[in-house]
Amino acid sequence: MKMKKKVAATTLGAVFALASFSSVFAAETTTQTTHPSKDFRFAHHQKVNLEELAKQKGVTVDELKAQFQKEREAKLEELAKQKGVTVDELKAQFQKEREAKLEELAKQKGVTVDELKAQFQKEREAKLEELAKQKGVTVDELKAQFQKHHQGKS
Repeated sequence: MKMKKKVAATTLGAVFALASFSSVFAAETTTQTTHPSKDFRFAHHQKVNLEELAKQKGVTVDELKAQFQKEREAKLEELAKQKGVTVDELKAQFQKEREAKLEELAKQKGVTVDELKAQFQKEREAKLEELAKQKGVTVDELKAQFQKHHQGKS
């Protein structure tokens, strides 16, 4: 039973890591540092210069991102296989767990889930405003930069 809890906790952590990796903020912070990781397994624990890491591996940034995506998908497939479910079923389980955590957090704060989501949205907007201010652009310009970046990844 203890092992199942560890696997479930690790799985949930992986889902949150995957979700945050594709977020607006992760897209910006992953290209800012000068301390590249030699191994991607640890890259998500620190800010990584994707250009430098790609150069070290002798690939383009797009190829590196594709490698990371393949690794994430392979991990999800392996985890799903271990659990005896499909990847879609595993993702659905993760979504249910996320919703349950949101409900629990909302209950602890004495608000509804929708109010909690609104609080999170306000926090994201404040972070965007701060980042835009640091870069000397408007929030709309920053969002356009992120949109352009995400379209380039597809």
